[in-house]
Amino acid sequence: MADNWSFVFAAYGLALIVLVAYWRFLVRREKELSEGDQVRRLGSDVSRQGSGGSEPQATASRPPSP
Repeated sequence: MADNWSFVFAAYGLALIVLVAYWRFLVRREKELSEGDQVRRLGSDVSRQGSGGSEPQATASRPPSP
């Protein structure tokens, strides 16, 4: 068993590296999602103010019906 300790330490080291990298990815993803949520909230407030709240701006560009 003494001959295999280098492999055991290597496996634990690799697992630690993978877990740290995944943790950093999750933190970055959480930050991106929270920033996107804030932008979406601010964007929805701006679109409501710009259209007067009666109808969305996307439907205002429809051609008139015959």
